[in-house]
Amino acid sequence: MKTGSLGSGGPSAFDADARKHAFTLIELLVVIAIIAILAAMLLPALARAKKEAKRINCFSNQHQIGLAFRMYADDNQDYYPSTDGWGAVGGQLSSNVDVVDADAYPSYGGAVGVTNRPLNRYVQNVNTFHCPADAGDPLNPHAKSCWEGWGTSYLPEWSGDFNQVAQVTGVAGNYSWDTPANKGIKLSAIAVKPATKIIQGDWNWQYNRTDTGVAAAFWHNDPGHRREAMLWGDSHVEFFQFPVNALENNGQIGALGAPNPNHLFW
Repeated sequence: MKTGSLGSGGPSAFDADARKHAFTLIELLVVIAIIAILAAMLLPALARAKKEAKRINCFSNQHQIGLAFRMYADDNQDYYPSTDGWGAVGGQLSSNVDVVDADAYPSYGGAVGVTNRPLNRYVQNVNTFHCPADAGDPLNPHAKSCWEGWGTSYLPEWSGDFNQVAQVTGVAGNYSWDTPANKGIKLSAIAVKPATKIIQGDWNWQYNRTDTGVAAAFWHNDPGHRREAMLWGDSHVEFFQFPVNALENNGQIGALGAPNPNHLFW
């Protein structure tokens, strides 16, 4: 029997051909290194695309909410709604009452049911009030997200003026609060300069939250970049860059003075 034939135990033509086409260890390591380099190049781009998708979703949500505010005002003698808490204009009833702050829960509107949130009638889908980038409130970290904690990811200017932003939503008076019941802003007042009138924004847009240095203060961008998804009086939504001097002035919130329609925002 010839060497290499079946049953001889010697090398066959197939074995030699397999060895000729097999990857060497060096070749495998080179392929792995190339894959790792490509992955390292692609991952940042994928992360940016994911952030952009969340931002677009948030913009769409807030634009719909802006239209809902206007429809509400049209049905209510030009007034924006009065609510029992900062975030009670729309959204869901909080799903995890047990882990949120005892004071923040009611004052933020967490205890207000779905049917008592006035804009739900105009938005229909309560998930419109959920920002996909919602990372929670750095001042009240008891809930994973504002959506879970208070039933909404968005914060309008409620109960009074704050740091040069004119009040938007009024106080309904059913919640025991230091501020007496009052009405929301009128469309005619917003019409003075609607493109610069802040209506609401990402929950963390107010200055006492974004200056905390906590990662949860930055939803759509990296820490250190003061930009928020904001809804304005003409219903447009903008990824707004707040000026540095709009932050706390020497530790005093509200040092910028009264709301002024001629300012960058009011």
